[in-house]
Amino acid sequence: MDKNNIIIKKIFALAFQNHRKNNLEAAEKLYRKILKIDPHNVVVLNNLGVILNETSGMKKAITFFKKAVNIQDNYAEAHNNLGNAYRELGSNDEAINCYLKAIQINSNFTSAHYNLGKTFKKLKKYKEAIDSFQKVDTAKSRAQLLECIYLLKGLTIYQDKLKVITEYDPFNLRIAALAAYVSLKENIKNIYPFCKNPLDLIFIKNLKNELNLDDRFTGNLLRLLKEIRSVWEPSSTTTKGGYQTTGNLFNIQNDIITKLKKEIEKQIIVYKENFKLNEDGFIKKWPTKNYLQAWYVKMFKQGYQGAHIHPPGWLSGVFYIKVPKLLNNNEGSIKFQFFGYDYPEDENLPNLIHTPKDYDLVLFPSSLFHKTIPFSNKDERHCIAFDLNPK
Repeated sequence: MDKNNIIIKKIFALAFQNHRKNNLEAAEKLYRKILKIDPHNVVVLNNLGVILNETSGMKKAITFFKKAVNIQDNYAEAHNNLGNAYRELGSNDEAINCYLKAIQINSNFTSAHYNLGKTFKKLKKYKEAIDSFQKVDTAKSRAQLLECIYLLKGLTIYQDKLKVITEYDPFNLRIAALAAYVSLKENIKNIYPFCKNPLDLIFIKNLKNELNLDDRFTGNLLRLLKEIRSVWEPSSTTTKGGYQTTGNLFNIQNDIITKLKKEIEKQIIVYKENFKLNEDGFIKKWPTKNYLQAWYVKMFKQGYQGAHIHPPGWLSGVFYIKVPKLLNNNEGSIKFQFFGYDYPEDENLPNLIHTPKDYDLVLFPSSLFHKTIPFSNKDERHCIAFDLNPK
């Protein structure tokens, strides 16, 4: 092995480690360093494209994915990622061609089958989507398969499939979201054992007195957060009209962040104690090993987040640092509801709207759809969101 290969190997190991930890800025710098030594390194071109898809937009990412496949046409991973970028841009035909190319190279490439299914589902081609999802057996594919079955084949076949899936996948958050929705919309019993009544498991508490918070705390925290790299409307999130940080905010070694993290951990214990008599699997099967993943969101006038859930999590939460004042008609509020994604909307289903105050902490099941209602005030909206993830 020559000297350059040894250097590249060491840099790549460090870059990949940062990439896995979602330290995207550090990973990007290291990948670019490798490309100065070896501009035709297809793995690095692909990985850099993945980062840019998250931080700088799909068009920049596409450039690197195309470079990778032009150098190595049988690189299935890069074709798959190129398809993802095209899908995000709304170029669905191009995305489908990329996925089919990846599958042609590797017929067992589960990610390509899954992404092909997602694209067909986006186009409401549910039969084709079902065919793709059936070739994959993951938590994500099972949930999307069940959604397609409900939307295409109706309630009876959906119920039969749900019974089968429940036997071997009883704690799938996206299935839990669907099961709760269908149960209410169709007025049927919810047989799925996880988070049947998520609106009953919302916990709200103001931490101003708990932490003796004041304007000085707010100012210091916002100054710290301003220095952390953030991305405008990241492609992997529903944030619109705002910035969101990358990486895990709670990995930062800082007294203010540490103080806030410890208080959130304390309130999670309070949460569990508050709901300890609840018989739902969400409480009874609480993960014994877990960790907190946090990020900062800064929104401007007309900013919002679309309805979404957090499938990798278990418990989700938001700490409101500073929110716009004098808003009307629930502007800037967080709304909890039973539908999102491509579920048929039904405003008659139950919901809960909370208009936050500075220093409010809101905890809720990660399978519960939630969104931010746009606001017209010129003030900025600052919050830290987080998930308690099972290890």
